[in-house]
Amino acid sequence: MGVYIRMAIYFACAWLSGQGVAVHDPVAGTITFQVESIAAALTGFVGYALTFIASRIFKARGGST
Repeated sequence: MGVYIRMAIYFACAWLSGQGVAVHDPVAGTITFQVESIAAALTGFVGYALTFIASRIFKARGGST
């Protein structure tokens, strides 16, 4: 069961973090970071950390990850 929960968390966080972080303007030569996009990237990082924590909990309870 733990593996299925981890895979669902991976999918959700990868989908959220895949929304983009920066926009490049080739004419102006600038890269603009959007606050919403940075929040999405942080969501991906937090999700990755949560899957690691979940795997440790499931493994400590004797399950397989």
